[in-house]
Amino acid sequence: MNSKNIFTGGLLIFLGIIFLGKEYNWFHINWHDIARMWPLLLIYLGLMAFVGKSSRSATVISIIMLAVFIPLTIVRSCQERIESTGIFDRDNDGDIHIDLGDDSDNDDTDSSYEGNNAGGKQRMIESMNPAIKNASFEFAGGAAEFGINGTSNELIEADADLDFGNISLKKTGEGDNPTVKFSLKGKKNNINFDSDRHNKVDIKLNPNVAWDMKFEFGAGKADFDLSPYKINKLSIKTGVTETDIKLGDLSDNIDVDVESGLTSIEFDIPNNSGCRIKVKGGLNSKNFQGFSKNGDYWETPDYEKASKKIQINFEGGLQDLKVKRY
Repeated sequence: MNSKNIFTGGLLIFLGIIFLGKEYNWFHINWHDIARMWPLLLIYLGLMAFVGKSSRSATVISIIMLAVFIPLTIVRSCQERIESTGIFDRDNDGDIHIDLGDDSDNDDTDSSYEGNNAGGKQRMIESMNPAIKNASFEFAGGAAEFGINGTSNELIEADADLDFGNISLKKTGEGDNPTVKFSLKGKKNNINFDSDRHNKVDIKLNPNVAWDMKFEFGAGKADFDLSPYKINKLSIKTGVTETDIKLGDLSDNIDVDVESGLTSIEFDIPNNSGCRIKVKGGLNSKNFQGFSKNGDYWETPDYEKASKKIQINFEGGLQDLKVKRY
């Protein structure tokens, strides 16, 4: 028995346990958490390159890697199954609390659809206050198709057509610089392979506000047209996704930070903005049209002289990176 047979057999056993557990509702499959373990594959391949695939050491390494990966995934899934009941909840500090059904503490504006598996068509609006000049938008979502296209007279509008889950908007802070948090939450009770089933979320923001934006989502697709908005900072953290982002020229300076796992990401940037790109870590395929290498950076011509600048920092794993100008 060689390492390849052990790894393949162990992978099939792992998938069998996962899908069997799902069918019997033992735990929830969090594909985002599984995707975040992709560096274990690089570690395994690297160790195989050192010791050789047919050696006894390779067999031992394969057994050890499977012995770590399979229990880690199952324990994490069982933990999420317990927390999804709503009886036990974990706060930002990692402490577990028991929910006795009292939800009277609600000092901030918080709108959401009730029910762990609500699904269906949902709509949320955060009204605009003329005093608001700057705002932060924090976006957290699971597996879905996300889109930002067009503008709104309200501060934020969110429309969703969901197979499962709930959307929510929560505003914190008053005055001219609030923070609005969007989230897509909920667990799916079974696996459905119907291609017509989907989670789709469309968002519109007010173009008269200067935005700091933070996006974090797991598996899925994101298509964000941010060109109508004035953006100061943009942060993106993804798992296994296909992401397309269009930036505009309404800001003199935009700082963009991207942290991702296994992803394909494309940026469209305006011709009249200078752009500098830095790539760190991972195995990356790069396609930067109209850029030239300058030390550790990729830059557009006359970047230093440009009156409007965009700085993009990529960091992550297996990435297909593309930046083009329009």
